[in-house]
Amino acid sequence: MTLTGPGRTPRWIVLAFLLASFVWAPVIAVSFTEPPTPLLAAVFLGGLALLGSALLLVLLDVVTPTSNPAARRWKVTVLVVLTMGLWAPMFSWAEPGEQPWAWLSGFVVAACGLVGWRSGVVATGVLGGAAVAGALLFDRAVLPNVVTTLGVALGVWAMCQALVWLHRLWWSAQDGREAQARLAVAEERLRVGRELHDVLGRRLAVIALKAERAADLAAQDPDGAAGESRSIRELAAGALREARRTIHGEAVTDLPAQLRSADLVLRSAGVTTTVDADPRTLSTLPPPLAGLFATVVREAVTNVLRHSDARLASIRVVARGPVTALSVENDGVRSAARSDSTGGTGLAGLAARCGALGADLVSGPEQGGRFVVRVRHPAPSGRS
Repeated sequence: MTLTGPGRTPRWIVLAFLLASFVWAPVIAVSFTEPPTPLLAAVFLGGLALLGSALLLVLLDVVTPTSNPAARRWKVTVLVVLTMGLWAPMFSWAEPGEQPWAWLSGFVVAACGLVGWRSGVVATGVLGGAAVAGALLFDRAVLPNVVTTLGVALGVWAMCQALVWLHRLWWSAQDGREAQARLAVAEERLRVGRELHDVLGRRLAVIALKAERAADLAAQDPDGAAGESRSIRELAAGALREARRTIHGEAVTDLPAQLRSADLVLRSAGVTTTVDADPRTLSTLPPPLAGLFATVVREAVTNVLRHSDARLASIRVVARGPVTALSVENDGVRSAARSDSTGGTGLAGLAARCGALGADLVSGPEQGGRFVVRVRHPAPSGRS
């Protein structure tokens, strides 16, 4: 992930704090050493410049948690190798009573520890061992060198680790928000795709039926074929309107519009349809329940067109006391399609939505070759 704009600010603040803390490493190294000649002093400063560059790259990785792990290991390795390259000169040129290399290696160990605990452990072993070896070889006190290396490493690491940890928490929160945004976009795309599939699938099925009928009537009944063509044009315009409303999330929440659409679509498919829904009852339904009923009507009508040979259908919305009920019935059950296994949201998905609102959904064939989808909501119609 690459942060742009205001999102970069915390990263640069943390990096600035780290640089302000670690800049003391080369300052102390220069202050506590005395190269014998100007040429060697220039070489020594060049080595410190290289080490400072490697240290900067490592600190950049500290504030970039998504960096490549393999590249991190290489940068840490280069930093430790450059530190070891200054081992002999800094022990040889150290001012009396000072431990410049121990200070420098302590800062390097702290930087490696901020990258990761494994890097910190390896750097501690290598540079701590080098501090002991340098003290022995150059006739220095072992304990002060070891204590300085480990003490500086622990102190600098502890001072910086809290801020680095907070920065990584912030970074994780940013990742979480971006993931949530991507998930919301994906869910919206799925919703639009599902809604368009149901809306257009139902309309196109009727248009195909009426196109076949118009083709059959073209030779024998031109006026009838013209009427079917006009009906096809109206259905296509209605499909376009519903598709636009679906994209804006409006199609499934308008129950009266869904009832009118269901009546039109079923009649256009040759199904004699009865819609029994008192406008006053519809007006008192809370929006969540009205949206649920609209979704059930759409799904049930889609199933009638796809999975039945219906000639009669009825849709009823009634309120009796504390119970509000919706039923969609048809007389065209097919023996090979008695269960809803395909298409649209699916009755199984509708059952879960009904349960979330405290409603019960029952669907299945009944005696007389009828198929019924029935939803019952126990709350009064004026409440959600």
